[in-house]
Amino acid sequence: MSVVLGLDSGGTKTLAAIADRDGRVLRQWSGPGFDPMAGDQWVDHLRTVADVLGEGQSIAAVVLGLPLHGEVDAISERQRAVAASIFNCPQLVLNDVEVACDGAFAGEDGVLVLAGTGSMAWAKVAGKSFRSGGWGDVFGDEGSAYWIGRQALSMATQALDCRREAPEFASAILAACGVDETQLIGWAYDQDNARAGFADLARAVDALADAGDAKAIEILKEAAGFLADLGFAARRTFGQPSLAWSHAGSVFRSRLIRQELEQRLGPPVAPRLPPVGGALWRAAELADWPVDAGFIQSIAAYLENQ
Repeated sequence: MSVVLGLDSGGTKTLAAIADRDGRVLRQWSGPGFDPMAGDQWVDHLRTVADVLGEGQSIAAVVLGLPLHGEVDAISERQRAVAASIFNCPQLVLNDVEVACDGAFAGEDGVLVLAGTGSMAWAKVAGKSFRSGGWGDVFGDEGSAYWIGRQALSMATQALDCRREAPEFASAILAACGVDETQLIGWAYDQDNARAGFADLARAVDALADAGDAKAIEILKEAAGFLADLGFAARRTFGQPSLAWSHAGSVFRSRLIRQELEQRLGPPVAPRLPPVGGALWRAAELADWPVDAGFIQSIAAYLENQ
């Protein structure tokens, strides 16, 4: 059977799937993020994806949404080379945020604001693309889960040494890390993947905000402001102050983040497909399959049920 393979990977997790010409999703695979900055494990994971999803199938085209693609030349070249060595069919490697944008709008104009481990916006208008953010955790990724976790650690340590009045917040962050005050620095530097470890703390911050903690609310509102700026940048660039926007990524599980973004950017458009669905949609186009509304609806229905 002829199928297409789509993959969406961020800094923390990866989802991949195959679908047939009718938009039926036949198999899925999930695993850790393919973060090239965390080592070469992602190469073996991609081989596993090919083995698990490609067994007994004729793969017509592959689209991979990978972190850092298009941002660091050496990394992008290696990602393309690895893909070509694994898949013997037409293939396209894209930035994972572009894949998420393809999923959200499936060919329509709009800007996708993504906030997971990192943060970035990707817009497409009349076939032209624009990206904003995505400068990485060293000096960018504002509003991301990593940024939220780092801000939480900074605020907690300021409370621990009496620079801030936030003892309850500090205690909650220490509990989320599973350490006491004397072990916190060791916890931070012993992380196998600091980006993912810090990003995990965003869930604790959101829970504190839901419980009314003022410091957690302060962090999330600042994060929302940064994320809104990504959408505004795209609207200014294309001269479309009402350009439709949508969202993806774990940070948008936060009720407060969603509310703040809606106040700033207006009501979001519901994504037509999740990011992995965007990869499948793009792969179907790469394979020259007829991609109509029925194909999109079929993929959306299956992935939603999962």
